[in-house]
Amino acid sequence: MDHDGWVKLRRPVGFRVVAVVFAALLVGLAAYLIGLQFAAGGSVSGRLRIGVLSLLAVLVGAVFLWYGLQRFQVDVDRDGWVVRIGGYRCDVRWTEISAVVIENRPIPGAGRRVVPALYLVPEAGVSLEAPSDLSATVDGRPAVRLFDLTEPKIDEKEFVRDLASLAGDRLAVRVYRLSLVLLSEDARTLLNSGKVLPACPPGAAGARTHRWLNRRRFLLFVGWYLVAVVPALLLTGFAARLHELLGAAVAVLGLVAVVAAYAHFVTFFSHATDLVDTESAIYGTKLVPTGGDLHEGKAVVLPPGTKRGYGKAWLLGFPHVVMLLGDPRTGRLRDHHDLRLLSAVLRESPQETDRAAARELDSLAEQSQSQAGYPAEPGDARNARLWISLTKAGRVLAWAVVVGSVLLAGGWTLESTDYLGGGVVLLGAALAAMWVLYALYRVCTLLGAAWQAVRRK
Repeated sequence: MDHDGWVKLRRPVGFRVVAVVFAALLVGLAAYLIGLQFAAGGSVSGRLRIGVLSLLAVLVGAVFLWYGLQRFQVDVDRDGWVVRIGGYRCDVRWTEISAVVIENRPIPGAGRRVVPALYLVPEAGVSLEAPSDLSATVDGRPAVRLFDLTEPKIDEKEFVRDLASLAGDRLAVRVYRLSLVLLSEDARTLLNSGKVLPACPPGAAGARTHRWLNRRRFLLFVGWYLVAVVPALLLTGFAARLHELLGAAVAVLGLVAVVAAYAHFVTFFSHATDLVDTESAIYGTKLVPTGGDLHEGKAVVLPPGTKRGYGKAWLLGFPHVVMLLGDPRTGRLRDHHDLRLLSAVLRESPQETDRAAARELDSLAEQSQSQAGYPAEPGDARNARLWISLTKAGRVLAWAVVVGSVLLAGGWTLESTDYLGGGVVLLGAALAAMWVLYALYRVCTLLGAAWQAVRRK
């Protein structure tokens, strides 16, 4: 909130830069194809095809440019809301708003993944006249989904605090990690007292587990490159030598196969890596930040090997995995106090499934109590975290090999085709632009981690 009492939301500049770069690349492709055709003195039918493809590239580029540069302005003060999102304009006073709701919404096509979104629920008889893509329903009432909290450049917790000071009782936060922001300091202390479940494994052991998971992810990346990317590029080149349309068909199928293989295999350990960093807390019967209900009758304790991608760890699921009960690298269980804390809540559930999970947790707690604590490993967690940042920066080199391979394949295909080679080169140029942004992000993250390590010393 600024000194005038306004909360002003805007999209990050990087989003616009990426959109402009893609638009420029597509327009450049259109110019390249037209210039190539006229330089080669092609036939009338060939020029017509080029014209259609060029027009399509320009139109797609215009869509990217429009989406990236469309207006995104949401301002809130004590009088109300000023909304300018694309072509949607709305000035609404607080007296016309019944509720402001922040709750998770599923991401289409992303399985169980959700994202917190902000909804405005107008008073009865008030219409906000939202377009179809922003119209929604909250608790059976018409509402407007203004934006996902990941869209504007904000600190989510600070935004919730500022919004609460303006909305008062109208604000309903149904995302548990954000709802804790609204509690008083005494209430937060009482809530979290004895109910915090630290990340597992803790300290330097957690950093070493991170490195262990990253090494396996790198091996999967190498396999993906050798088994999916290289064959797709080679098959595209050889097929294009037989006929350009055949090469185009192989290129499209190869692209689909490469993306599907990456999503299925290279991200194999991603969820386990995220959970290693996750510190949880029990909020009533809710497990924060996953939002799972420990009394919903869905809790299960999964032994190692039940779910692939989690190493030797025992798991807590609903039934999808929400918490590591052990170290994926060594199989060492969580501290027995953490396991008994979960068990105590599950034991009070009216659902037999949850009570059965509680009994399994009690059994694991006994095993954990008899095992030695986490050994003192050489090095500390801070140095290990710096090393993790360094290894992640090394991914820039791995992706450089992929981008270079696509550009080389485009140059090779360019020799035997009129249009396909240019398309592959354009794809490589787009990947190169994203690679540059990714490299800057990783280098900045590494420098930040190094600076923090120096400051601590």
